[in-house]
Amino acid sequence: MILEQITDLLAKVIETYSHQLPIFIGLALLFTVVAIFDSQASKPGKVWWRNPGLFTDVCYALIHGLVGPYLRLPAIIVIFALLHGRIGSGDELADFFYSGRGPLSGWPFWAQAVVHLVLSDFLLYWLHRLLHGATLWRYHAIHHSGEEVDWTTTYRSHPINIVLQPALVYVIMLALGISPEVMLFLLPLDTLTAAWVHSNLNWTLGPLKYVIATPVFHRWHHTLPDEGGNSNFAPTFSFWDWLFGTFYMPAGKQPAVFGTDDPHFPEGYFKQLIYPLKSQDKTDTPLEAGQSADTTAGSR
Repeated sequence: MILEQITDLLAKVIETYSHQLPIFIGLALLFTVVAIFDSQASKPGKVWWRNPGLFTDVCYALIHGLVGPYLRLPAIIVIFALLHGRIGSGDELADFFYSGRGPLSGWPFWAQAVVHLVLSDFLLYWLHRLLHGATLWRYHAIHHSGEEVDWTTTYRSHPINIVLQPALVYVIMLALGISPEVMLFLLPLDTLTAAWVHSNLNWTLGPLKYVIATPVFHRWHHTLPDEGGNSNFAPTFSFWDWLFGTFYMPAGKQPAVFGTDDPHFPEGYFKQLIYPLKSQDKTDTPLEAGQSADTTAGSR
């Protein structure tokens, strides 16, 4: 019996990594080629495989790649309970997870895809701003802890951060009737976009910087709070930041210093997992010094 359970568990692990690892390897190859050209780098000479936080990033990628789908469960239960006034059975929750229900379920595939692209980005923008507030920053600070930012930084997120951002948005989309097939179809784009904005590239895309999030746009977000760390919250469409006054990309300048302003911030996967619990009494957040996300960008 125990042997069968272990066998089933190993089979699930192998199946999960059979999907995750090709993506990780593909991104590694892509950005290895890009890293050859110093002229395209935001920080020339800084290559991702020499990133001092690489091992920590890989731990996040491997461990959360395995448990990530289960982190959606709390959000699914809450949304289902809000919609139906009760907590559903296992079969009901599974059906909701795989099918979704909502007013948009009858819309054509491509219409749902457009709604998902724009609306999910809007929701992620505002959830991201909430994560920079006093209550939730200690969890989101994990993502900002890397002293060098490259595509592997994409994976560095605390489980609470995952529940409050991608998992929650996924469930909201299901509740609106967006098909899981639509989200699965767009998943490669989401993965590539997340890696692209974290990459060590000096690309701004000219006037399109006000429409699409670029590497330079997002790298400013990973700088210290008194630089650009309270700006540029949108994951894909930078026009949300332009619209709500949090856009910051100084012309002719590249972000240089990354990380949090906590000199004792731990390095290492397990230490970072417990860091938010140990720092609950701290008040140092990126929105301190009398600033809000609005005034931070508006003052520049």
